[in-house]
Amino acid sequence: MLRQSIIPALLLLCSLSVSAQTSDKCNIAVPDTLLNVSSAQSITLSSSPRAISLNVHRIDNTPNTFFYVTKGPKKSGGHDSYTKIECPDISGVLITETPDSLSIRFTDPNGERMAYSFPFADPENRTVRTYIGSKGRDFGFNISSNKKTKWDVISDGLAFGWVSTINDKTDMDLSAWRSTEFTWNNLIAVRMTHRSISLSLGFGLHWQQLASKSGYYFHKSDDATIVRLPYAEDVTKGESHLKFFSMQMPLLFGVNFGHNRYCGFRFGPVVNFNTGAHITTKYVIGDCKYKVSTESIGQRKVTVDGMAIINYRSIGLYARYSPMKRFNDRTDLDFATLSAGIMLGF
Repeated sequence: MLRQSIIPALLLLCSLSVSAQTSDKCNIAVPDTLLNVSSAQSITLSSSPRAISLNVHRIDNTPNTFFYVTKGPKKSGGHDSYTKIECPDISGVLITETPDSLSIRFTDPNGERMAYSFPFADPENRTVRTYIGSKGRDFGFNISSNKKTKWDVISDGLAFGWVSTINDKTDMDLSAWRSTEFTWNNLIAVRMTHRSISLSLGFGLHWQQLASKSGYYFHKSDDATIVRLPYAEDVTKGESHLKFFSMQMPLLFGVNFGHNRYCGFRFGPVVNFNTGAHITTKYVIGDCKYKVSTESIGQRKVTVDGMAIINYRSIGLYARYSPMKRFNDRTDLDFATLSAGIMLGF
């Protein structure tokens, strides 16, 4: 009877032991893959018991950088020990994370496989920020991406330039140095990037003012024509501008090239919705200052320009050609404009 009771008990204990071992194996955390790419320009990492900061630059020969930062609660007293890693021209990059640690594997330029593991001091109380993007080049967020193609919502291209008239059939005789424009090329845009090429469609803002040369001012006649007239003899100082405001939609094709694809070239049409235009004239007679503003000067509602941009990293030069007439026929103005200047933020 004793033997008969012991055997079932032993079988029960074995069953519980196997079950416990199986349960322990099931509870082993499976690492999350944060990044798995074939190459990168460089990797930089700073680690302390409280925080880890990691950047993998120019992944798979694209402008994208992998950013990762995790921080735990502040420790009181004592001094943290720091670890710093910097390595260029790496390949076979694999970065994984478990609830308890961060693991990094890559091959250095000499072909040696490197592996690091950084435990989290307080896994339950930490914050994490991680994303892939082109920090410092534009502002926005990623919609979707795969190995070759990425879709982003961006904002870029603050520009200042100078304007001159071409094909002028009405002898506007503008001052090119005092005729200026300001552009926010893409207030918001959707951009598709495939390897080194891109295509974007956006919405932006454009301000332009055309300055008359000294001694003359713009005037809207009773028949709606716009003419240039000389100032009165007693005017000691005067300036007169045709001012435009447009909401624009640029459709730009681009390509990145050169070392690490830091250089870029973009070109394409820009549709302008010319919502505002007026004449502003300021002059001085004796000790008195005068300002005259004339609205409804007859600008065309929609025009199309051509734009070309070349940049290195976040600074570039642009040219903008406006071949279409800016005014209705009744104004008796017929000219095109060419502008060029500096553009920041790509």
